[in-house]
Amino acid sequence: MFSIRQYSRRVVQVASLLLLNSSWGPELKWFCAPVLNCHSCALAWFACPIGVFVHFAGYRIFPFLALGTVLLLGVAFGRLLCGWVCPFGFLQDLLHKLPGRKFALPAWTGYIRYGVLFLMVLLLPFLLGEETAYSFCRICPASALQVTIPHFIGAGRFTISTATVVKLAILMAVLVFAVLSSRSFCKVLCPLGALLAPLNLVSFWTVRFAPGCSLCKQCDRECPVDGTPSERIGKGQAPNRALDCIVCHDCASACPQKEK
Repeated sequence: MFSIRQYSRRVVQVASLLLLNSSWGPELKWFCAPVLNCHSCALAWFACPIGVFVHFAGYRIFPFLALGTVLLLGVAFGRLLCGWVCPFGFLQDLLHKLPGRKFALPAWTGYIRYGVLFLMVLLLPFLLGEETAYSFCRICPASALQVTIPHFIGAGRFTISTATVVKLAILMAVLVFAVLSSRSFCKVLCPLGALLAPLNLVSFWTVRFAPGCSLCKQCDRECPVDGTPSERIGKGQAPNRALDCIVCHDCASACPQKEK
């Protein structure tokens, strides 16, 4: 059963999905909303920071405003935006609710996203230009969902390029894994999550836990990224002081001590 906080998170996620993709023509693409939401979508209000980083790397220009915006919001909130605002994260949450066998990914897979950030967002676009087929935007599942599929349907074409087939295949794989393993894309491939993850350690936002924790580990069982908030609570640390934490507050909602 959902707690009030969990219900509130779903409401915020739905509202964010609608508000971020409700443009009727005007747009504010000079501002980077630090969530994975493709700015090439006709309905998107804001720029995607990953798309901006790829573009600026291709032209070998430092993205002061984009990076500053992401770092500022990251220091303020950590990965709260991943857990409460990101539309693609919301989609993964919904898909994982589908019945079926579930599994947790090995912890080492979490390091892959840092390689994706360095190679496909920064290095390869810098060396080969923003139009390179090896940039993250060419395989981004959010872009495939928001831009590629609508464009394909709208154009009424029956032939697609190899690059589009690859992009759609990656989208399907990401969606399937979202059903099987909670927030698997966030944990393994999301370059924006890689950029925001270290800021969890210094952010002003903290998840508060009930005093007198009995270390029952109910919070571990509820964690959508298969984290171990009980270990940090046992050390007197805030549960969100971890790279993988999406600051969803599910651990605090699940704690039986809060009822006492």
